[in-house]
Amino acid sequence: MIDWDRLHSLRTDIGEDDFADVACVFVAEITEHLDRLIATPDSAMAADFHFLRGSAANMGFAAMVEACHAAEAACLAATPPDIAAIADSFAASLASVAHAIPGLADAA
Repeated sequence: MIDWDRLHSLRTDIGEDDFADVACVFVAEITEHLDRLIATPDSAMAADFHFLRGSAANMGFAAMVEACHAAEAACLAATPPDIAAIADSFAASLASVAHAIPGLADAA
C-alpha cells in the first residue's frame, strides 16, 4: 500500500523540518480535489486523476497510484471512474502513515 522507500527518500530530500509541512499540504490538496470529484463526479476528467496519481506517487501512496491509474484509463475510455476506490485508498494510505508523520491526522 505504501512505498516506504519513496516516503523516506522524500523526507531525506526535503529535510525533516519541512517534511511534515509538505505532507500536510499534500493531504489538504488531495482532500480538496477528492471532495470536488465526489460532489461532482460527472465533471471528472483524466487530468484530475493524472494530477492525483502524480501527487500520490510523490508521497509513496502506491495503492492510490494504482486506483488513480485505473480511473484515468476509465476516463480515457469514456467510462465512469471509480472515485470511491481512490478515496478509500487515500484514507487507508493516510491511516498507514499517520504514525510516521507528525500532524498528518489533523490535516485530513
